Amino acid sequence: MPRFARDEAEALLPKVAPYLEDIQRRKLAFDRQPSEPVAQEIRALVRQVAEMGVEVKDLDVGLIDFPSVHRGRAIYLCWKLGEGGRIEWWHEIGTGYAGRRPIKELFEN
Repeated sequence: MPRFARDEAEALLPKVAPYLEDIQRRKLAFDRQPSEPVAQEIRALVRQVAEMGVEVKDLDVGLIDFPSVHRGRAIYLCWKLGEGGRIEWWHEIGTGYAGRRPIKELFEN
């Protein structure tokens, strides 16, 4: 599994964002009228994002994590649709979205 530096993850955002938008549209359609073909399309899009090394965490909000390492410790760089072209959040592997913290904390001290 790839590990991303912040600049590498941010460089991938313009490529990943359209996939997330497409996933959201299809998920809305699926929620209104579930069908196996639409479910397959969603799974295929999620797989394409995963092949880039990015983990899709929430289809509804377009939440993704980029595996990363900081000072020898595995972390996630966390981003969701609407947060712009910069990754401003991170969290420990086990905490998830609820444990998001400002990325500037990584560079203090």
